[in-house]
Order: sequence, then structure tokens, then C-alpha cells
Amino acid sequence: MGKVLLLLLLSLGAQAADLDRLHKIGSAEMQYLFWTLYRAELYSAQPDYEASADKALKINYYRDIESDLLIEATLEQWRHLGYSDQQITSWQRHIQGLWPDVREGDSLTLWVNSQGDSYFYFGDKPLGQIQDRTFGEAFLAIWLSERTSEPELRQGLLGLRQ
Repeated sequence: MGKVLLLLLLSLGAQAADLDRLHKIGSAEMQYLFWTLYRAELYSAQPDYEASADKALKINYYRDIESDLLIEATLEQWRHLGYSDQQITSWQRHIQGLWPDVREGDSLTLWVNSQGDSYFYFGDKPLGQIQDRTFGEAFLAIWLSERTSEPELRQGLLGLRQ
């Protein structure tokens, strides 16, 4: 069992290092009232964003946020996008207990490979893999869907804003 875990961690670490090989598509900052909460950056294996390619979303936090608040905000956004309660409950199980509290200067990264496997990192440290093929796209949809609650953020991430 120890060898399997070590191999998994090494493969996750290799993917984290591969972020440097991806193309940065765009970035944008999330504002709430008078505060800038975070800066998000979107990366893709292709120079132009393609949903079917390896991709990553990195969020660099400017404020301290407890994991429970991150999870609640995520669930709220999935509801906004119209996902079913059943889907949201399933995805919530994946992130509950996985995400840490974040502090100013921390980063969380989601890597979704072309097969649809999702990997979360806290800084460069692997947090875990989610083997639900619907999760990664649903998580990215919070920022990238045409129905996002933050269309300006979407434009910045997709490199559409001049």
C-alpha cells in the first residue's frame, strides 16, 4: 500500500510541475465589495483554450478564507449554474475535507487532464485526485461557463479582454 501511495504522490507531483509547460490563457482578479479576494489564472495544453485538452485553474488568494466558506461559495455557484441537487451533493463529498483553509498568499490549483481526471494542489503539495469525470468541468464552469455569475472574470481568464 505504501508503494502505491508513493507512486500516486510522485505522479501527482509530476503533473504539478507540468503546469510550467502549459500555455497561460488569461488571468483576472475576483472583487467582492471593496476587497480583492483572489487572482485566478487559466492554463491549457493548447495555445487557445480547448475544453478537451489538459487544463489548470490556479487561484492565488489575497485574503484568509476558511474551507467551509470556499465550499459554500462553490455550492452556491453550482446552484446558480443550474446543476441538480444530486450532482452538487456528489461533488460536495469530493471537496469536503479535501480543501484546507487558505491564508493570504496561498494558492489552490485544479489540474484536469484530457481524460477528465481532476487533481487538486495546495501550493505545490498534492491534495488529492477526484475520479468523477463530471467534476472538473463543473468546477471550471464556475468561471468559464457563459452563465457564470462573473462574466468579466470569465473574459479575463479566456484572454478575451483587451
